[in-house]
Amino acid sequence: MSLRIGLFYPNAPSIHVMSRTIAAMNPDFLSLEVHKEIGQTCEQLGLDYLFLADGWAGYEEQRDKPSRGMLMAPVLASALMAVTERIGLITTIHTSWFHPLQITRIGAAMAMLSRGRWGINVVSGSGFTDHLLGQAMAETSHDARYDRAAECMEIVMQAWRTGRIDNHGEFFDIEGYAPGPVIPEEFWPLIVSAGASDAGRAFAGKFADFIFMPGRTPQNLLDERVNDIRKIATTHNRQGADVKLQMHASIIVRETQAEADLAIQRVRDSVDMDAALGYLKSVRKNVSTYDDIYREMGELQVREIGMVSGARSIHGDVAEAVAQFEALHDMGCDGVAMTFPIWSPKEIRRFGELVLPELEKRGIWQPAWQREGGW
Repeated sequence: MSLRIGLFYPNAPSIHVMSRTIAAMNPDFLSLEVHKEIGQTCEQLGLDYLFLADGWAGYEEQRDKPSRGMLMAPVLASALMAVTERIGLITTIHTSWFHPLQITRIGAAMAMLSRGRWGINVVSGSGFTDHLLGQAMAETSHDARYDRAAECMEIVMQAWRTGRIDNHGEFFDIEGYAPGPVIPEEFWPLIVSAGASDAGRAFAGKFADFIFMPGRTPQNLLDERVNDIRKIATTHNRQGADVKLQMHASIIVRETQAEADLAIQRVRDSVDMDAALGYLKSVRKNVSTYDDIYREMGELQVREIGMVSGARSIHGDVAEAVAQFEALHDMGCDGVAMTFPIWSPKEIRRFGELVLPELEKRGIWQPAWQREGGW
């Protein structure tokens, strides 16, 4: 399978770089015209999907300060759906925020109106918002959140397939007609999960089509987690090979290494070290997917983390970028979600024009329109 390459979508001023300077350099994320141009640019380049995370704010903003926030993933995806025709739209939905009946309605509408272009990234946590959701959620254990997410997805999938719900479980007691249309098989949503803990891997093995892993994950840890999830999948009457691996990469690419070095240094120098340290503390506490990666981080690496969060750095000239994508392909990666520190349409288009033709020549990527369709 050729790589499925998509954009980790910018629905905040800066979603992975902890820098107010970089955030100020980016386009206005509250402009519909900006998002229209980004979505259409990605589609014109032949990218496979737009992956929309969700949260209360971008990483560069502290929770105790006024925030411009982050555009809600399903709402923004609906707008992008209307101005594109082919590209996939994967939206993050937190099962801590949404009741399964809400997810049922959102998903059925998105799947049908997009004609099968919609996918859901299921997150069991709260997106760092326990302090807003209240004591009950704050006291819910990590594994219990995954249990709740699993029961939620059972309800949602039952509703999407049959139009009825009959669930009398630990977290929800629901019986009756589902709120929303039945989703036909050809429009069935792609399901994504980033589970790394025991509970997270159990959830991913049961439900996920794509599993999301940080680009910095070492090969041995990556192999261990992916193989375990695929084994779990077989216990649910699924094929292990049906579970694909998606990884996360930060992109800064220029024609020459000298040009790339200048661009890289500009981002590196702008990192807010206090924000980077705060992010490391928070993410290790809240997201087990990243905990093993950050456990051994020293001070000298904090600035790098402030540039890319958990992503793999694909920073350099064209030859370096192509080599890095080939390395991801060779290590068993099926998809790459790209984040751009500077996320203007111009920057995304530059990558497409410089790198994608080289990946196509090497046979590890095809424009979406050259394939028969589907994820």
